[in-house]
Amino acid sequence: MKTEIQEWHRVRATPAERTRPADNRVDQRRRVNVNIAVGAGFLFAAMLVTSGLWKDGSRALLSTNIPDQVFFQFVLRHGLDVLTGDAAPFFTTRMNAPHGVNLMANTVILGLGIPLAPVTAIWGPQISLAVLLVLGLAGTAAAWYWFLRRHVTTSAVAAAAGAALCGFGPGMISQANGHPNWTAQFLVPFLVHRALRMGEPGRRLRNGVLLGLLVTAQAFVNEEVLLYTALASAAFLAAYAAVTWPAQRAAIRPVLATAAIAALVGGALLAYPLWSQFFGPQSFRGLPPGASAYGADLASFAAFPRLSLGGNVDAVRLLAPNAAEENTFLGWPLLAVLGLAVAGWLWQRALVRALLATGTLFAVFAMGKQVFAGGERTALPGLWRPLGQLPLLESVVPVRFGLVLLPVAGALLALAIEAVARLPRLGELPVRRLAYALIALALVPLLPLPLLTHRGMPVPRFITEGTWRAYVPAGRTLVTVPLTSSSHSDGMHWWAQSGADFAFPGGYFIGPDRQPGTATFGPPPRPTDLLLKAVAEGAKVPRVTGRMRDGLIADLRFWQAGALVLSDREPRAEVLRKFVADLVDDEGMRTGGVTVWEVAPLVTPTT
Repeated sequence: MKTEIQEWHRVRATPAERTRPADNRVDQRRRVNVNIAVGAGFLFAAMLVTSGLWKDGSRALLSTNIPDQVFFQFVLRHGLDVLTGDAAPFFTTRMNAPHGVNLMANTVILGLGIPLAPVTAIWGPQISLAVLLVLGLAGTAAAWYWFLRRHVTTSAVAAAAGAALCGFGPGMISQANGHPNWTAQFLVPFLVHRALRMGEPGRRLRNGVLLGLLVTAQAFVNEEVLLYTALASAAFLAAYAAVTWPAQRAAIRPVLATAAIAALVGGALLAYPLWSQFFGPQSFRGLPPGASAYGADLASFAAFPRLSLGGNVDAVRLLAPNAAEENTFLGWPLLAVLGLAVAGWLWQRALVRALLATGTLFAVFAMGKQVFAGGERTALPGLWRPLGQLPLLESVVPVRFGLVLLPVAGALLALAIEAVARLPRLGELPVRRLAYALIALALVPLLPLPLLTHRGMPVPRFITEGTWRAYVPAGRTLVTVPLTSSSHSDGMHWWAQSGADFAFPGGYFIGPDRQPGTATFGPPPRPTDLLLKAVAEGAKVPRVTGRMRDGLIADLRFWQAGALVLSDREPRAEVLRKFVADLVDDEGMRTGGVTVWEVAPLVTPTT
């Protein structure tokens, strides 16, 4: 599509204005040096943000979101197994034994895990995760810098500032708390770039194939980001066409034809993965209860995120679902500066009006199904309420629509900085310097702080030295005490960090609930699971009954258990040890940092 966003700054030079080849080479060298400096700055910033993960190496844990961190350690290790031929790509039987987990429906990130497999093999999945966060943040910022230089501004400074907001803005830093698939948005600028070129005459096949290949690649990084990118691109192109009509009329046919070719290419390549996701084993519909209700608070748009210079944990606690979903915290100074720039200099631009329309639409989407303000429920229903019931959209977490605001704000920021450079002098008043200072002051409170981390416990020697093999024969599972879940992640953590090939029940994932067509976090709980979890989390230890023992035996048979394993590091390890000993009528064996109970005699039916 021949749009202003591509063409407004491109003016043909007359022969008299063209520089000599030598001058062109100097300018090209200078531009390369600037680009390298900008890229190095982004890489340095990403290392600074993730510094805690490097300090503690393979034992570093994200203080605000351990469960998601451990899940991505698991899928990074799974990516290595896929590359070596030891695992199926879209499904695993290692977690949630005996049923397994549909990984294609749980963000398997093969597009990231397979390229990082050598890192995972040498240094483990935690270092691989740290590398992924660095490359995701820095790579996203660099990709947006390329896009802004190509489509929005000729100023390297303006493009760098806008790209920094896109790559290191509040939503991205928040998602870095355990969601590396959301920080790895470096393909998004190229997807948008191809979307803007869909209307090029005579290039439908080429553009369609390239767009389809990019869609396929992004699907193996994060399908939800792909969906948001498609919706945002469609909204922007529709808004831009509306404000520039009828100039865009001729582009409709090539746009539709290119989109159809892209859909055919992407659909053909993704047919089997998508079938596995929506119709394969352990598939499900929608989201678990609660997740679909995550929406942005109206007050969050003007607030500062907790991991920023201006942030305050107590002030934002009620404004976001959790620390990893502060996607709409842009801060009132930045909003004020952008509003001033739009009102004063930029409103006449069709590009700006289309950006504002897109940003407004996604801000409303981000508020979800019910509007909250300052942590209080209002009487206003959200625009997402009727849309959130539609196929595909039923699996969307609304608050993440707020991430679309970062590229919108980044483009507006770049345009504002470029507009400042063209401001005329007003006598002795340094207008440009004052404007630059105002923009800088608006950005300072949003400067990111390092992720909060702490040093976790090592994997027990029982696992790392392979002692577990003597207790878990082939075809049996290793059952952690309490069962592996979002709050007790030992099984996932041990498997991912050690590379051992045992299977375990439970886990942290999304799977089908007991009711057909519904979803839940982890498997539907079983009686022994509930009992062990309650004791682990502080409940009074009940008196062991015959009914409890019968339930335990039934559950162990269901899990195809070989051994019960309790880590010595479990906070209530001594209490749990005595309770399990009573349940199985066996004191267990203390070895390699755990207590293990061999349960094969209980599981094997007597004749």
